[in-house]
Amino acid sequence: MKQKHKPSLSRKDKEKRRLKAGKMFEKGISQAETARKLKVTPTAVNQWHKAWDKSGSEALKSAGFPGPESELTLKKKKKFKKAILRGPEAYGYETNLWTLLRLRAVMKKVNRIDFSEVWIWHIVRNLGFTPQKPQVKAKQRNEEAITGWKTKTLPGLKKMGEEKGILSGF
Repeated sequence: MKQKHKPSLSRKDKEKRRLKAGKMFEKGISQAETARKLKVTPTAVNQWHKAWDKSGSEALKSAGFPGPESELTLKKKKKFKKAILRGPEAYGYETNLWTLLRLRAVMKKVNRIDFSEVWIWHIVRNLGFTPQKPQVKAKQRNEEAITGWKTKTLPGLKKMGEEKGILSGF
């Protein structure tokens, strides 16, 4: 049976787990027992133990995010989210439909930062937006006429079909 994927712990939670392991090492608890209690692999505990043995609990702390600081600050994320909520038409597009190319262009215009479509997708998802398919309806659609047909005409057609065995699926 296939196991369900468990979402990864946050950086802080992973650090807490390593520091907990460090306290267990201090108490003399074996690596195998530490692995069982923390529900991690013995290999991970072994690596933590080596680091702890060399430099103490300080070695088990998080080193922080790798790489340079992101240009996309919290303020810029909020600015981009407001731009998305205004809609594409506010930025000169003819239709009220967001695409990754449009979102990328708006990000460039609003925050002066250029990301690839892949990163724009990640950013938009992290802002809480989900992909939506536009509902296609005819412009001349008449809801009242449709409702009237469903309540008046369709029941009669169903009765006729039942008699002849045609509309048995309705």
